[in-house]
Amino acid sequence: MTLVFHRAASGPQMHALVIGVGNYPYCRGGDSHQPPRVTAAAIGELYSQLLSTPASALKVADWLLAHQQNDAVAPLGSLDVLVSARRTAFVNGMEVERACHDNVRIQILNWLERCNEHPQNVALFFFTGHGYALETDQLLLLDDFATPSKPAFDGAFPLRDTHAAVLSACTARTVCFFVDACRTATAEDFLSTTPRGRALLDAPPGLPGVRDAPLILSTSAGAEAYGDPDGITRFTSALLGALSGQAAERRGPDGSWVVTTHLLPVLQQLTNASKETEGAEGETQHPQETGTPLGGVLRQLAQPPKVPFTLGCRPREALIDAHLKLRPFSGPAECLSRPPRPERWQDHAPAGHYDYSATFTASYAKADDRLFLAPPHVDYDLPCEAFPQEPA
Repeated sequence: MTLVFHRAASGPQMHALVIGVGNYPYCRGGDSHQPPRVTAAAIGELYSQLLSTPASALKVADWLLAHQQNDAVAPLGSLDVLVSARRTAFVNGMEVERACHDNVRIQILNWLERCNEHPQNVALFFFTGHGYALETDQLLLLDDFATPSKPAFDGAFPLRDTHAAVLSACTARTVCFFVDACRTATAEDFLSTTPRGRALLDAPPGLPGVRDAPLILSTSAGAEAYGDPDGITRFTSALLGALSGQAAERRGPDGSWVVTTHLLPVLQQLTNASKETEGAEGETQHPQETGTPLGGVLRQLAQPPKVPFTLGCRPREALIDAHLKLRPFSGPAECLSRPPRPERWQDHAPAGHYDYSATFTASYAKADDRLFLAPPHVDYDLPCEAFPQEPA
């Protein structure tokens, strides 16, 4: 089955459809791959098996179950998962079906029905797998791509037409599409005509008007998207970081921390931050957005988000003798401190107002300043004044 979670409610909810494709049976390295004697098999030779994409889809599904179920704004109402991996995938203790074209077509219709149950619902669509770039669109490859008895791209669907058709059929207040796939055209030399893929929805795209409908792509046109074969993709890591609070902002009279559809700037920072911190392979990756984000709330955090920080002194050599301290102005946050070290201080603390100070045993006068820690990251060097040197 693919519906791994369903909780009916009278109010607004989030309904998610998560798709991850890594096992392509008819592509290079797949169990049903054939020698390239026909066009479909020859095209399949160009695409390899993926490990990080099924892991990423499962990570997204587990995150939604763990963090969105009891959200105050859009609690999780349903979760559909389709994953094609070397081994059978399980979510919430249930075996999930493979992400072939027929399964995705059925589930996107069921997903839309649930999305339309309340006008204030949030619809979330996540795909990760191989992608094929067209001049004005992108085809997303499902696990029956390159089936020898059919046109190769019958196992793919067009992204932009699907997005437009969903907007035409969906009445939810917010429709979020997150697509984690390469945007290259690897097979163009094998094709006499431009591939079109096979539509998931029969209804032609309508004219939905202005909607809160971000469509965020994991990389720029003509570029690849990268993943850790022993982990998840860069973009998925960034997306979960953003949703967990690194894209949070304060709103309303009570100062609640919320995550909205204005995710792109933070995703751009986090996607390449994971490359630097984890030593990920590949070039810099630039997520892009082609949808219409209007700032609708996706989730409300129960607590202020944890904010990563990098703090130091100016001049940098003062750190060798600096006892650093972060003291919250109010609230439950604990005081943080660090003894003298030559490198800058890296840690995280709940968002909020802090007094940041440096005390020294010699050479420099005590220094302090007020900081506001806010996502996604704070980087600051405290100005420190050296004591005058006595003449020898």
